[in-house]
Amino acid sequence: MIRFLTPHFLYALSLLAIPIIIHLFNFRRFKKVVFTNVRFLQELKEETTRISKLKHLLVLASRLLAVMFLVFAFAQPIIPVGKTGVQTAQKNVSVFVDNSFSMEGITKDGSLLEVAKKKATEIVKAYPATTRFQLLTNDFQSVNQRLITKDEFIDELSRVKISPISRNLSAVVERQKEAFSMQWYDAKDLFLISDFQSSTSDIDQIKPDSLVNLNVIALPVQPTANAFIDTCSLSSPVVLLNKPAELNVVVSNGGEKDLDNIPVKLIINGSQRSVATVSVPAGKSVTTTLSFTVTVPGWQKLEISIIDQPITFDDTYYLSFEVRQELNVLSLDGHNGGPYLKALFGKDLFFKFKQVPVTQVDYSSLQKQDLVILNELPSLPSGLSAELIKYLSKGGNIIWFPDSSADLSGYNQFLQQVGGETFSRIEAANDKVENIDLKSPLFSDIFEKNQRSVSNIDYPVTSKHFVFNGNTKSSRHVLMALQSGSSFLSEYSKDKGKLFLFAVPLTPGFSNLARHAIIVPMLYKIALYSMHSPSMMSVIGGETSIEVESAEPSGEETFHLSNLASKIDLIPMHRVLPGGIAINANDQIPLAGQYDLTVSGINISTLSFNYNRKESVMQFLEEAALQEKGKAARIGSMNYFKSTAADLTKTLNQMAEGISLWKYCILLVLLFLLAETLILRYWKTS
Repeated sequence: MIRFLTPHFLYALSLLAIPIIIHLFNFRRFKKVVFTNVRFLQELKEETTRISKLKHLLVLASRLLAVMFLVFAFAQPIIPVGKTGVQTAQKNVSVFVDNSFSMEGITKDGSLLEVAKKKATEIVKAYPATTRFQLLTNDFQSVNQRLITKDEFIDELSRVKISPISRNLSAVVERQKEAFSMQWYDAKDLFLISDFQSSTSDIDQIKPDSLVNLNVIALPVQPTANAFIDTCSLSSPVVLLNKPAELNVVVSNGGEKDLDNIPVKLIINGSQRSVATVSVPAGKSVTTTLSFTVTVPGWQKLEISIIDQPITFDDTYYLSFEVRQELNVLSLDGHNGGPYLKALFGKDLFFKFKQVPVTQVDYSSLQKQDLVILNELPSLPSGLSAELIKYLSKGGNIIWFPDSSADLSGYNQFLQQVGGETFSRIEAANDKVENIDLKSPLFSDIFEKNQRSVSNIDYPVTSKHFVFNGNTKSSRHVLMALQSGSSFLSEYSKDKGKLFLFAVPLTPGFSNLARHAIIVPMLYKIALYSMHSPSMMSVIGGETSIEVESAEPSGEETFHLSNLASKIDLIPMHRVLPGGIAINANDQIPLAGQYDLTVSGINISTLSFNYNRKESVMQFLEEAALQEKGKAARIGSMNYFKSTAADLTKTLNQMAEGISLWKYCILLVLLFLLAETLILRYWKTS
């Protein structure tokens, strides 16, 4: 439907009456003609009158049409295009330029990022000088939240580079709206320029807003094969010095073609330690295992890599963990400590084992221990109880063997603080362990698969055992249960630490646990899992933090994250936790790799940062899918533009102002005036 920008000029159509009146008067004027012969007078008169009337009518029509289209030209007729309507005097415009890794793709016009920057330039040229713009990228820098002029926008756009950070489009739109929330204008236009990968294009999650116009500009992409390292994890939570270890590597194929014989290489501390090859079907993942042995204690820097072209940002995966030379075990003994714990831990040089009577314990030494054993304490003083609670909160582990003649009130006060079930009584009855949680890491590889049934295993037996009061709010995890249903070994979690509570002491008279074969691997594993050497890995651009234990700055000391290979040194954000700190520097890390965490020049940890794998799957949304997602989100004013359009500026002008017709009106005015002139000059009626 045709609209007029200045419809008041249409009142000038009344001027059409002027040529009509002139022609009416001209039709009444007569001209005398003298004839010498009047024989053909009647025939000539009729023919001349018809031709003259036709000529005058054509002249009248030409003049009427010329005046009419002249009036239309002043009224500025347009044909509205799209849903944005007529351009207003003042606007807010936000342009998001996707600069994630997938924008490194190549087209016939150059890289996708360069095409996106060209389209962004065409967008700003479509708006008047009074418009204010926001340039937004995946980096979400605070400087991008202010509105800038057209010239400033083009200058900032020239500095946009590929970023390792990837954002969901719903988060991008919310960020764009935040920039608008501080100011009010007549209209707000949002532009998204991207390749619209399926993994990040959650347009259906965008909250509808009737005050903004959403414009989608999809860039042309080519299907690309891509193999990438998805994740890596250690088979065991603890890696021991000079002991075989395994690394599970998941290699995925994000393309549409099968990939064969992809080499997978493991480098530890700069030296290649293992290699394998994998074949991955299209759209599938394959897990391969790399074996290695650590021969040097300290922080281990792992680099797992594959060879794949043309997309390479996800071909390397970094992982780091610590291998310790010794493990600190402290046994707090009561009256009946017995020789059993010393026989287990005292002869292994890996364990730095120390037995101390509970009456001589140094409370300050508890926080330095990896494992504390409460070995048949007759009572649990309030001071010791408070220190143990603090020890658990910071990530310490405790093994507790109760004393047969203990003061249960002190025991129970401690258990109530842990959130566990309390001691009730001693039950003197023969019983036997019947159920073991074989899914627990403590027992996962102790028994052979063909010997896991009750009939094949010689479980510990008891003649007496402690019975516990039920507590529905307890965090208890029963690892070993008796035939009577009572717990034999329970695990409780307190903040970062764990408490392993036995229902019997080690001394004879209660059970055969102290001499049973299961006691050695069970206690050995509890001790090993108390080492707290998890892999230190984070994703660049993520919001998760890495917790580093036993690292607290004092005074004016600050932490530094440094990568010598890339010459990067930065001060990360951190917050103090019980027993350590939480490092959050994901938005500050520009490159994936291994970063040493130091304070006062001392290296306390190695943190690994990897690129986000969200964009590794080479799947993109087409126009139909994007529009379908827009409908699902009930986004009414969403326009889709093809990036192949020759001039986006012209298209946007037409959408904002409509297709202007005044030029065509002027051409028609000239055409009808020319027609009038030709008729009057060359059409002779006599």
